[in-house]
Amino acid sequence: MSAWSSSGRFVAALAEVQLPGVFNPYRDRCPDHDLAKGPAIRRANLELMLDAVRRQAVDELWVGLELGRKGGRRTGLPLTDEAELACMAAYWEIEGLRRATSGPPMNEVTAAFVWRAVRATDRRVAFWNVFPFQCHRPDSITNRNHSRAEAMITQPHLSWVIEQAAPNRIVALGRSAQLALARAGVQADYVRHPARGGGPQFLSQIGD
Repeated sequence: MSAWSSSGRFVAALAEVQLPGVFNPYRDRCPDHDLAKGPAIRRANLELMLDAVRRQAVDELWVGLELGRKGGRRTGLPLTDEAELACMAAYWEIEGLRRATSGPPMNEVTAAFVWRAVRATDRRVAFWNVFPFQCHRPDSITNRNHSRAEAMITQPHLSWVIEQAAPNRIVALGRSAQLALARAGVQADYVRHPARGGGPQFLSQIGD
């Protein structure tokens, strides 16, 4: 039996998680960039995406390590930045996705390559991260890798998403994501992570 009976209950459970050195975009508000209702907007975005994923057959689930500070931290959507919000809405036929931040839209290298790959395939692809929040260094929003203890806290959330998406194939973006998935008992195929110059190799591998 699923731990959560609906996407809304799942997102609400995510919003309850509070950890030091972790930005939970579904409960935390960035004082510099977020709108007043930023966390609520991101909760709504994620619920809409998950409802869409649960309605359709998923060929592949692409899994990153954690949310990026320029992408999911701002949108609440895995592997999706503000520049790709419209693509996400069109791809899953979602109405109501909104920006949760003010100022110019932020671009993320990873999201740009991921969505370029999605547009080039006829496979139905969903996204998630091993750790569904953004880990940061002390007194900074610079990304850090999550710990094994942190991963254990959110492993039930990972399991729920995999169960609901029921993909034919799980793809890990990067070796760190593949190893983290393996520790959670999830077998995944490896492709190069698109960040840090890995974009061309990622596109080549993910297209195979």
